[in-house]
Amino acid sequence: MTENEIALDERQKAKLMDTVEKLEQDTDYRVGRRFFEMFFSRIPCEENGFKGFDYEKLCAMVLFFAHESSELLKTKLMKLLNYSDMIFYKENGISMSGLKYAHLPYGPVPEHFDMLLGKMEAAHIAHIEVIYDNGYEKHQVIPECDMPKDILSQEELDVLQRIFVKFKDFGSVDISNYSHNEKGYNDTKQGEIISYSYAKDIQLN
Repeated sequence: MTENEIALDERQKAKLMDTVEKLEQDTDYRVGRRFFEMFFSRIPCEENGFKGFDYEKLCAMVLFFAHESSELLKTKLMKLLNYSDMIFYKENGISMSGLKYAHLPYGPVPEHFDMLLGKMEAAHIAHIEVIYDNGYEKHQVIPECDMPKDILSQEELDVLQRIFVKFKDFGSVDISNYSHNEKGYNDTKQGEIISYSYAKDIQLN
């Protein structure tokens, strides 16, 4: 085998390895996306407010509340997201994020929310910081980047602002208790999805 043939052989091998690496990365990406879509449906239905799940929009919503609040706790964030989606649906016939909300002991919670937070943390969008205060464990939402431009419409931003102002002085316990009075929460059992059809019953006055 000549030197040229050995060099060619090495080049081909390097090219092949490069191709294999790219394929593996693409496969990881596709599998990751499929796994994600198993949990977060892109098919519009009443449970997601007739909107397929929109991850970018959710990230923008989380960053909006995290930047507006001086100390945003995870429990409160989940309720702010629920009220934002429900009120937007009530006024526009479609939800903002396409999230489904489940009935849990502390009020409505976005389905598989910890998975979403994990994805946001890995992408350096926002993360949860555990803070100990007088023996209590607080899970604070820390933004890691600015809110993206052009993801939310002015109508969506207006709803987020109204929800923020309404619950500005509510602690996590206060907003959880407040959410327990909603018809959608009272008409469902633990673990059940709260349909957006209940949005019409929400009064924030």
